This record gives sequence, structure tokens and C-alpha cells, in this order.
Amino acid sequence: MIDSAATTVSAGVRVSDFRNCILQIIGSPTANLKVFVKGALGTGNEFNDAPNFDVRSSARIETSAWDFIEVVDLEDGTAIDGDDGVNISGNVHRLLEVNINSLDWLCVHATGIIVGTVTVVGSFTTNE
Repeated sequence: MIDSAATTVSAGVRVSDFRNCILQIIGSPTANLKVFVKGALGTGNEFNDAPNFDVRSSARIETSAWDFIEVVDLEDGTAIDGDDGVNISGNVHRLLEVNINSLDWLCVHATGIIVGTVTVVGSFTTNE
């Protein structure tokens, strides 16, 4: 979804056809940053358009209506509040479950990058 050394917002990924989402977040050995997960319902005609995930949370309107999404760390089952984001420090590999029930769109936002890089890969599946 992203591979970045600077503040980056990924393109929206259409998730409405999936039931499950696992994100793998990989920090470089020097990484010091934060990753947020954002989700939304569709916008526009037929609600098929992704919102503008680049818009600051304080400036959201109908066409950019998204919210931060809670994730669960698969290492120990700890819930990480979407508003807090996931801290990445050092050579860290995190597996996170994202509740995408009834969401249409998902993106990740790497920010607060002091040093290092981050890679986020998503796996999307159904139970069929």
C-alpha cells in the first residue's frame, strides 16, 4: 500500500468486496514514525468514489468523509485506537487486523517521520 520515507497517504483501496484485512507494517532499522489507518464509505453518485484521504481531519466535508480506524495487534491482541495510530520505532514488523465490515475504502497514512522508512502491505480476503 505504501513504501515511504516521507509523509505519505496511500491511494484508497476498495475493500467493500472483502471481509478480512491484515496489514503488515515493516519499519526500517532506523524508523521513527507513526502509521494511521483510515476508512470510509463511498462518495459521489452510487457512492462509488473514494473520499479525499489527503484532507486533514479538521477540514473533512461530505466528499472527504473518512475516519481513523482501530486496529488489533495480532502479536498480543491489543486494540490500537485509530486516533492514536501505530508507533513504529526501529526494525519493527507488525501484523494488524483491521475491521473493514461494511467499509468501502481503506488507506494508510505514514506521518511524523523523523528518520527511516516504512512499508505497508495489505492482505484482503473473504470467508467464502
